[in-house]
Amino acid sequence: MPQSRGDIDHIAVAPTGVFVIDAKAISGAVRVVRPWFGQPKLLVNGRDRTKLIDGLDRQVGTVRAVLEDIGCSEIPVHGMMCFTEADLPLIGTQRIRGHELLYRKALAKRLNAPGPLTADAVQSTGRLLAQALPAA
Repeated sequence: MPQSRGDIDHIAVAPTGVFVIDAKAISGAVRVVRPWFGQPKLLVNGRDRTKLIDGLDRQVGTVRAVLEDIGCSEIPVHGMMCFTEADLPLIGTQRIRGHELLYRKALAKRLNAPGPLTADAVQSTGRLLAQALPAA
């Protein structure tokens, strides 16, 4: 990410918008706890891993700012946490702060869904993002 020591794992441009994907090879049960008071927490194997969501918030904010700078602020930006080894619930998709917590297959299904962006819009947005956010 510009002016930061952090990075963005993956950015995918699809017909449904831009996806900021943070991939994690963490094992254990994943669940979102919503206390009566306070903010929701992400628990992985019983440990509070909400800081992962803080990082995803920053990454999504950076991509939104870049899209605004290049005149594409109308394109939706989605934050996704992709767990490659963790145990997510079998039914339903967990969300925290608007970000989805998914397995690889569910993420692929979301990326391949039809949406309002044309193939040309997907390609041009991808090129503009690649120029604005070069690989490390």
